[in-house]
This record gives sequence, C-alpha cells and structure tokens, in this order.
Amino acid sequence: MDAYEQDLSHEHKKFENIVWEEKTISGREFYDCHFYKCSLKECILEDCTFEKCTFEDCDLSLIQLKQTSFSRVDLLHTKAIGIAWHNARQALVVSFRHCRISYSSFSGKNLKKGIFQHCQADEVDFSGCNLTQADFSGSDLAGARFAETDLTQANFVGAHRYAINIQDNKVRKAKFSLPDALALLDGLGIEIIE
Repeated sequence: MDAYEQDLSHEHKKFENIVWEEKTISGREFYDCHFYKCSLKECILEDCTFEKCTFEDCDLSLIQLKQTSFSRVDLLHTKAIGIAWHNARQALVVSFRHCRISYSSFSGKNLKKGIFQHCQADEVDFSGCNLTQADFSGSDLAGARFAETDLTQANFVGAHRYAINIQDNKVRKAKFSLPDALALLDGLGIEIIE
C-alpha cells in the first residue's frame, strides 16, 4: 500500500495518474488537493471529505457515496457517469465544466448557483432540486429529468436537447436561447406553424 493511501488527511497535495479503482476509501479528508488524470472508477467513498479540491481529466464513474461531502470542488474534463450524488452529505457544492455526468442523480439536492457548463448530461435526474441561478450553458441535456425543480434565474443559453415542463418547474427569469427554447412549449398542447 502506498503512503498516500495510508494517510487519513491530505492537504495541498497533487495526485497524478493515481489508479484507485474498485477500492473502498474510508475516513479520508482532502483539502485543497488536485487530482490529475486519476481514476477512482467504481470506488466506494465512505465518510470522506473533499474541500476546495479539483479533479481534472479524471474518471469518477460509478463511485458510490456514503456520508461523503464535497465543498467547493471543481470537476474539469472529467468523467463522472452514473453517480448517485443525492447520497452525498447535504452540502454539495460542486462545479462541472466540460464533464460527462450522464446517468447521474442529484435528486432533491440544493444546487443553488451550481455550474454545469458544456457538459454531456444524458438522463441526469435533477428532480426536486433547487437549481436557482444554476448555469447549464452549452450543455447537452438529452433526457435529463426536471420535475418540481426550481430553475429560477438558471442559465440555459447554448444548452440543447432539454425537455422542461414549464408548468411543473419554476422557471421565472431563467434564460434560454433559440431554437432550443421552443421545446419549452411542448407541454402546453399548442401547435407552432412556420
């Protein structure tokens, strides 16, 4: 076992090309750490804390979260597919830029001012979330689920393939761009003629 796997607390460290696949990582704290080209694929993160950390060009797909918190964590160009983020501790402050987050669930989370810029987000479950002032600019939201979601002042400029029922979600002052904004009319039973 490597020394970095034995330490319980990590501060200001850079982890590069680390492969921790299919492991259980328990009781660890990471503060201001940078993970670069690391794979934590299918890991179980149990009672861990990640604060002010960055994951860049990493693979976090199918990680399982048990009593784990993420505060001010940035994911850049990272695969984070199939993650049940709703199992993380309540305070979830994570930004996603140029990431693949498909088949994940954030159901019921408070993600106010959340950043999901230029992400591939197929079939992601955002039902019951507070996404007030969230930024989805440039993201592909094919099949993403928005049900009883607060999207007040959210930014969908440049986002595409979303299906948002404006009668089931709060969309006051949200920003959308054409032509994708026309999809907002789908649930109203109206016909648009060119």
